[in-house]
Amino acid sequence: MLKQSPNDKKQYQPLTLSNGLQVLLVQNTESEKAAAALAINAGHFDDPRDREGLAHFVEHMLFLGTKNYPDGSEYQKFISQHGGHHNAWTGTEHTCFFFDIQSNYLPEALARFADFFICPLLSEEFVETERQNIDAEFKLKLKDDIRRLYDVHKATVNQAHPFSQFSVGNLETLADRDGQSAQADILAYFEQNYRANLMTLAIEGPQQLDELEQLAKQYFSSIKAGGDKKTITTPLYLAEHLTQEISVTPVKEERQLIVSFAMPGIDEYYQHKPESVLTYLLGHEGKGSILSLLKQQHLALGLTAGSGINGSNFKDFNISISLTEQGEQEIDRILDIVFSYIQLLKSKPLSHTYYIEKQKLACIAFDYMERLKPLDSVNQLAVNMQHYPVEDYIAGDYLMAGMCDDSVEHLLTFLSPNNCRIVKIGQNYQCDQLSPWYQVPYHICAISPQTLERWQTITVHQDLTLPAPNPYIIDKPQVWPHSHESSKPALIDNHNGLCVWYKQDTTYKVPKGYIYIGIDSPLAIASTANIVMTRMFVDIFSDQVIEEHYDAELAGIHYQLYAHQGGMTLQLSGLSEKQPLLLERLLASLIQHNFTEQAFEQSKALHIKQWQNADKNKSISQLFAALSSLMQPHNPAASELLETVSSISFAQFMRFCGRLFEHITLEVLIHGNWLESHARQIAKQIEDGFNHCFDGRNHVSCPVIDINGHQEYIVPVLLPEHDHAAVCYYPQAEKDEHSTALTMLTSHFLAPLFFQEMRTEKQYGYLVNVGYIPINRYPGIAFYIQSPHTSPVELVSAMDEFIATVSDKLAGVTNEQWQTFKFGLSAQLAEKDTSLRTKSQRFWAAISNQDFTFDRKQRLLEAINDISLEQVIAFIDEVLCKTDNQDFIGRLTLVSLENKTQSKQWEDRGATIINEPSELSQKTERKY
Repeated sequence: MLKQSPNDKKQYQPLTLSNGLQVLLVQNTESEKAAAALAINAGHFDDPRDREGLAHFVEHMLFLGTKNYPDGSEYQKFISQHGGHHNAWTGTEHTCFFFDIQSNYLPEALARFADFFICPLLSEEFVETERQNIDAEFKLKLKDDIRRLYDVHKATVNQAHPFSQFSVGNLETLADRDGQSAQADILAYFEQNYRANLMTLAIEGPQQLDELEQLAKQYFSSIKAGGDKKTITTPLYLAEHLTQEISVTPVKEERQLIVSFAMPGIDEYYQHKPESVLTYLLGHEGKGSILSLLKQQHLALGLTAGSGINGSNFKDFNISISLTEQGEQEIDRILDIVFSYIQLLKSKPLSHTYYIEKQKLACIAFDYMERLKPLDSVNQLAVNMQHYPVEDYIAGDYLMAGMCDDSVEHLLTFLSPNNCRIVKIGQNYQCDQLSPWYQVPYHICAISPQTLERWQTITVHQDLTLPAPNPYIIDKPQVWPHSHESSKPALIDNHNGLCVWYKQDTTYKVPKGYIYIGIDSPLAIASTANIVMTRMFVDIFSDQVIEEHYDAELAGIHYQLYAHQGGMTLQLSGLSEKQPLLLERLLASLIQHNFTEQAFEQSKALHIKQWQNADKNKSISQLFAALSSLMQPHNPAASELLETVSSISFAQFMRFCGRLFEHITLEVLIHGNWLESHARQIAKQIEDGFNHCFDGRNHVSCPVIDINGHQEYIVPVLLPEHDHAAVCYYPQAEKDEHSTALTMLTSHFLAPLFFQEMRTEKQYGYLVNVGYIPINRYPGIAFYIQSPHTSPVELVSAMDEFIATVSDKLAGVTNEQWQTFKFGLSAQLAEKDTSLRTKSQRFWAAISNQDFTFDRKQRLLEAINDISLEQVIAFIDEVLCKTDNQDFIGRLTLVSLENKTQSKQWEDRGATIINEPSELSQKTERKY
């Protein structure tokens, strides 16, 4: 019998098919979507030594046609046309495929999905094109620092362990060789690993369980039985790979220190989770913690503990520290503090208090488990089925059966200087080696015996202590009875400049809530310098209150202050009972802030680093960042922010902070487990917290640039040493429901056609799409491609040609196909909120957009229903295509340049070239 949350209303039925396939059927009557996920206990660890990336290659190939559905794009089109999504991933020891769809199309979708694992074509004709796509995916991440650090990690472990192998694959590793074709290896890999005994399948839908059982048996019983899995016994690290110091040069300006301890696999401990106590204590951010002391000494900005790679026979327990400039110079002092705290943990048996606190929170999280979308649910379940026995498929991640002192003590023995690796990441290290695939500079050397001895015998630092009991932890949260039913928030307070919206949660019945406080301040956006200082205020405030309120964060009460285009927003979330207490303290800190010059300089350095790193992002991300800045005057580009921040003084910043809340407007949402009387008390707290200083005249409206009716603007963006990229963006003149629906339908309809032509057929690159991109509620449609080998001129030409000819391809679409497609998009939009979080986000978005009827979704659905295929074709011909004069109107085209001289390539296009962002503002009007 599966352990199930009292708040989980789904019905579950585990099942084993005749071929040995483990299946979990889930009846979910509260969703109109159905979903399925199939996980295989095979991943890149199963790649042959001479065929690295093969598991990933096979994953890609399975999408490209089966015996019964030979068209390589048919599955994708079917899922998309019926309101669904699909994807897959390849990990170290597992691979997972998944989709969702309108529930009435589940049988047809399962027929196509199951054929992946029964009779895929794995056709020679697709091997070369998909090999190119794998290579493009590899090249896309060549400058990704996470991938690059991973590559150094692989190069510095036991090379006999499968973790050491290259997992993505590229043209070299997946090439045909004399007497060894890639297709033959693909077939062999599939035959060996895609077997029922290695698979787990989860299917969820509103159908009855017996109907789901019939579908599972009908479509998946033909998967070949068998499948043996060899246990990995080779150690990830030999003695020679430990007590090593590894220096790595990143692409971005980063300063990081990782103290990594090698552990065996910890899956066997899942019922007790002893590692969670070590994570809790080493990652603590309150008084007496490692991070608290490092911050006092201005050595670190942040710290996390417990993360790190893990697998069936290994686990890295990492302490990752984000360093200040000073910290980078004093790494020995930081390491002494880390090992001093570990000595504290070992000095006497750990109190059960910390485990019990974690246990209470895990129990609350399970008892009041929030609903997931079916797609997320089956993904999680299919993977859990690979790790847990049947009864713990759902509960396994939450179980904390009790603290096992022996297990905790056993894991503590691995936190030893003789069992560690130190990784230093920064720009100032001398490196003499390159990693094999991503060409990352690194240096490796042994930690001296004297240093190891010092850490081994170090005394406990006087400022390091274990945390006190957490006052925010509650045993049994109360869910308040419903006072009245309502489908939308009500306005319970409407002063001049303060609007408070309230809705009690009557849907999810969880002891949680969300409080949003939107603070509009005209001063915050009066200049670029003020925008920078607002962001610095948010950053310094957030850092300043971490230690004081860390207990609340641990106890499941979360808070965040973030900047928006009119000022800032304070958000609280999580367990509702003690949120008002935290809110009171946060508001006091917000208004009575007391910032030091040291904190100011640290924040300034952090923002300089962030904006300097902006030009290291992938090409398409930089083009979209440029687009966002061009279209929104209150959202300056990173280059402008960087230029401005350098000249801001501490005195100037403190004058700004003193005036920031003098003239404000407040918009508030209180949604969740509170009665109206509670909400009014919270509203009073907010009024008092801001000293009743608010006025409706201070509301900030966010403008966008209006290029309606203007000739095309070309925006060249200098991106040396990056992939080529181009974005063609069409912002719409109006933001009414008809314009929004028409833009959404068009982008959604064109996306699979564009993908098929630009990626599958023409092989331009891995990042290819047509997307619906609204900016400040004005709808827009973007065509974009990032390519490692094709110039922006060619990319734009290909997109122009696609736009010019796509109407002809739509002429053959039948009315039945069109209605099915529309219904699919409508079903996606009409999907119910699955959690209190998503419903709160929707309500807050409506309030922020001045949609006080809270029914925009319904109006949009009605508009979609009214639009015909002829209107979409007319939209393409009249809005997206060139005019009779061979000009594009109302289009912004952003293109990458390797050097400035390349901008001359666009001079004959009959468009206006924008070389500086201010030029576009000067040539256009603003709209709100």
